[in-house]
Order: sequence, then C-alpha cells, then structure tokens
Amino acid sequence: MKRRRNGSGYNTPMCRYSPIRRQDGRVFLLAITAILALVAGLIFANSVMQRSADWRAAQLFPTPRVIADFELETATGERFSRADLKGQWNLLFFGFTNCPDVCPDTLAMLATSMDQLGLMRREEKPQVIFVSVDPERDQGELLEDYVNWFNADFLAVTGNEAQLQALTRQLGVVYFREAPDEQTGFYNVDHSASVLIVDPEARLFGRFAHPLVPDDVTADLFQLTRLR
Repeated sequence: MKRRRNGSGYNTPMCRYSPIRRQDGRVFLLAITAILALVAGLIFANSVMQRSADWRAAQLFPTPRVIADFELETATGERFSRADLKGQWNLLFFGFTNCPDVCPDTLAMLATSMDQLGLMRREEKPQVIFVSVDPERDQGELLEDYVNWFNADFLAVTGNEAQLQALTRQLGVVYFREAPDEQTGFYNVDHSASVLIVDPEARLFGRFAHPLVPDDVTADLFQLTRLR
C-alpha cells in the first residue's frame, strides 16, 4: 500500500470535520472550539519568535520551555513519560485515527521528511510521536497499525483524559470532542494542528505550523539535529 504524500492545503489551526448530524448546538460548539484555538494561538504567538532567514518553517521559542513530567501509554502497552523524550529531537503531533484530513496529511508529510533525511543514522533522526486525543477509540493494535502505515518508526501513545490534559495544557494544545451523532454514534474531535518540536532535554523548543511543506521541514530538521 502506498503512503499518501500530497497535502490538502488546509489552513485552519484545527482539524474540522463533521459528518451529517443534528444541527442543534453546532454553532455554539464551533464557536467554543474557535475561541479555544484562538486563545492557544495567542499564548503561543506571545512567546514564539518570528521565523528568521535561517529557518524555512520552524517557529522557535527564544527560551525553550521545560516540560513537566507526565505519563501516557504506548500502543503496545508500555509506559511513556518525559524521560522518553530525552536524548533525541522529538516531533509531537496530537490527533485521532478517525480524523479524515489534517491527521493523515500531516503524518504523510512527516513520513516524507523522514525519508528525505535519507542516510542520517536512525538514532540521529527526530522521533515522531503521534498522541491520540481519542483514547476511547484509539487503542492497541488499531493505533499502532495506523501510525505504522505512514512510517514503521513512528510512535503512537495515548492516555486517559487526566493524563492527556497533564501534557496538553502545558504545551498549549487544545482539543474538543463534539457530541456524537444520534444515529451512528460517530463523533469528531477538533484539535490543534501544529507539530511541536521538543529538544533532547525534553523542552518545548518550537513548532511547525500547519500545513507542512516536507522540503522546508526536512531542511529545518537537519539544522536542528546539528545544534547539539
């Protein structure tokens, strides 16, 4: 099976897709989601520096933020914590496997960038971590198969609501589960679409905003891995 490689050009900061469902309250839910996204964006923009000529796409903090300890679980049932971010560059992306557009497009772009890093030793390449914000549906083999379809080296993790909030709140990530469809039970999860950059000391270093351009991301990742 071939990987999807083409981005869809979505420019919104959140994954937004809703199947046909009851309209009552939809405007209110979308308004709340938009406000949450705006607040998170303002917080990030207030402390992130502008891209310079040295960086094609990466937006970096003037001072990296220390990430407090947290505990999640990998798709294979192993503990995943702050300690697992140390020793290599990391790219964190938050989403869910039923996402129809932003998630698969972003993971495909990241897979392309990893391939473009080519002959770089595996231990030097950034660790790509997909954090599912939909633990009720994304568990075990399903979650692992989803990320492995894009790249066998991608790691998938999730946790219960309290565990996810312990990480997302300090990273400025927002997500919002919409009401399920009354007939099908399907529900969508709106979520932040940026890819977060975490350095080898487990500090929030910056981000890549959506949509990703693989060539630009690859060039910046090559520079990042040479910083230390």
